[in-house]
Amino acid sequence: MTAATAATAAAAPDLEALKAKQQATWASGDYGAVAARIPLISERLADAADLRAGSRVLDIAGGTGNTALAAARCGARVTSLDYVPELLERAAERARAERLGLELVEGDAERLPFPDASFDAVISAVGVMFAPDQERAAAELLR
Repeated sequence: MTAATAATAAAAPDLEALKAKQQATWASGDYGAVAARIPLISERLADAADLRAGSRVLDIAGGTGNTALAAARCGARVTSLDYVPELLERAAERARAERLGLELVEGDAERLPFPDASFDAVISAVGVMFAPDQERAAAELLR
């Protein structure tokens, strides 16, 4: 290993450790209280994405369900993925309260557990921007 390679390796952030810290942070507070103040972002995203009834939609890093619920209100068949089970539990409560169907999946935006081209639309309001490996997350959104 050259000195330059060793310096690069030493300077590279541990993305998995960062992700673990993020998960603990998101699970520790009441993100639902914050999310309750920003549903308009999700409603506008669903409108801008021109989601159609019956289309298969994936909401990545869906958190407590704002964007998934907005998509479901359009009549889409929605899957919401997040790596924080506590946030998915809140999304499930909200979906039941509104009598909207959502498939909730615990998973990582950087490693989507779905075959290529499984969805008609893939959306994320703000959650995916926190993915430590942005290039990998973007590639997952596109596949």
